[in-house]
Amino acid sequence: MSALVITCPDCGTRYKATAASIGDDGRTVRCVKCESTWFVPAPDVIDTIISDPDALALADNIAAQNQPAFTAEPESSLDPDPVAIITGSVAAAPPPVSSVSEAPSDPVSPVAQESQPEPAPTVGADVMMRDHVDRKKLYRRRRTIRFIWAVPILLVIVAAIIAYFNRQEIVNRIPQMASVYQMIGVEVRAGGLEIDPPQARTILIDGQPVIRVESVVRNLTNKPKTVPLIELTLHDSDGQGLIQWYVEPDPAQIGARGRLVFTSEIANPPAGAIGLRYRFSDDIQLSAASGL
Repeated sequence: MSALVITCPDCGTRYKATAASIGDDGRTVRCVKCESTWFVPAPDVIDTIISDPDALALADNIAAQNQPAFTAEPESSLDPDPVAIITGSVAAAPPPVSSVSEAPSDPVSPVAQESQPEPAPTVGADVMMRDHVDRKKLYRRRRTIRFIWAVPILLVIVAAIIAYFNRQEIVNRIPQMASVYQMIGVEVRAGGLEIDPPQARTILIDGQPVIRVESVVRNLTNKPKTVPLIELTLHDSDGQGLIQWYVEPDPAQIGARGRLVFTSEIANPPAGAIGLRYRFSDDIQLSAASGL
């Protein structure tokens, strides 16, 4: 019984088979490794093809186009078991012929191996060192930029704190700064003096109504200040002034960070007076006190 060598056209695995297992009409077989199927002609047809030079050249061309190149191996390296024989159509898969044994659990490796993916190229030490240096440069650059922005912002914050807690001294040296503080909602006095909101109440003296006003003048500076005249005004519900008078502080000077209490009375206040405004006589804006 002559032996044949057949090769899987897909994976290149080669097998031994007998002429009887192929039969006179040829057989469709299945590779036990990749499970692909192909038709194997009868042995006499194979001999005819080999004996015909033109047919041999054609078969070589077809094999060169459809199969990957391989290196011939000695017969001992071939799979000792033939491929599975398929009868009928390719889709049908009947049990293998009795002369065909199962493929070994560890089949011979195919002659033509698929190319394995190349390992990723390793990064050289010089590239790693260059990346490390670049990262350090980028870090230093970012730190420098943050420092450049942080310095002016910090200076502005410090200047704002100093300007707030020393606002009165600044206004005393530069009176025009009082309007700047007022624009941002910080209360400050151009002269360094401040009047507490007066307390006004109506009393009777000898049967006559009298309005008595009491308040305190404070020196907000670190040096003595002369107190100007204090202007008081009674007004009606429309804000119209009804009567105005002045109070001369006694003493006229307040020590550094000192305070001066003053009292003033006005007899027979006008009817309709409901509130009191007060200010220093050299101030531009009046301050409103509580109602009478």
